[in-house]
Amino acid sequence: MEKRLFFGFSVEAPWPMSYPNGRIIEESSRHLTLAFLGNHPFQPLEKALSNFPKPDFPFGPIGRSNKLLFLPELKPRVVAEHIQWLCDEDQITTYQTTLLDWLENLGYPIDRRPLLPHITIARAPFIEKEWEEAFEPLPFMITGIHLYESIGNLRYTSIWHHPLSPVFEEFEHTADIAFHIYGEDFQQLYLHGALALSFKYPPILDFLTSSTVANIQSVIKLLNQMISTCDAQIGCPFKAVSHHGKLLSKHPLKWEMIVDV
Repeated sequence: MEKRLFFGFSVEAPWPMSYPNGRIIEESSRHLTLAFLGNHPFQPLEKALSNFPKPDFPFGPIGRSNKLLFLPELKPRVVAEHIQWLCDEDQITTYQTTLLDWLENLGYPIDRRPLLPHITIARAPFIEKEWEEAFEPLPFMITGIHLYESIGNLRYTSIWHHPLSPVFEEFEHTADIAFHIYGEDFQQLYLHGALALSFKYPPILDFLTSSTVANIQSVIKLLNQMISTCDAQIGCPFKAVSHHGKLLSKHPLKWEMIVDV
């Protein structure tokens, strides 16, 4: 029996509660397509998955949406959010090439067009102007690589997956917001800390700066500068990142980020 198959990234984001009119895709089905296979028997591919090429990046890639795409351009049937990567984009494109090579060696016909990173949110009918007026950039975190089956009615189910390590995890903390932040170095710790804040308040990512970060004190200082600048310009729900959070491990780095609210 054939299945309609494709590989893609699963994503997490602070999705809005509602959207303009359209056939909305459920949160659990939203994804970023890496390789579309089409209709094929699952059993041969299932056997080959034991040799699936796993990525060499240690954490799930992160990004933010920077614009809407209406696809295809001439007669749009899809509303999608275009992803601007906040990590090493070359690692992602290199990995997709590795995945396509693997699939081609298995005998699958492969589309080699450059990756257009986007997440489909809705399908026609829709009114473009309504969507453009409602659009607000969102942060995204990739959580895994999946083999999906398209089962119709805008539903996509994962039939195999390879999980990716999260860049942050929220945990319970008295009176404040708290996260465990992960990174290979302090530069990543700053970026991943900023992403965690943006999952609570997406506009704060507008105040992310490119800075050299050498230690945990620099991470805290830069995150607090983001909060202060954001608060001065548009208002911010956070008071500060606390200096009391602990560095819990070094390989990889794991930091307890406590946010005063």
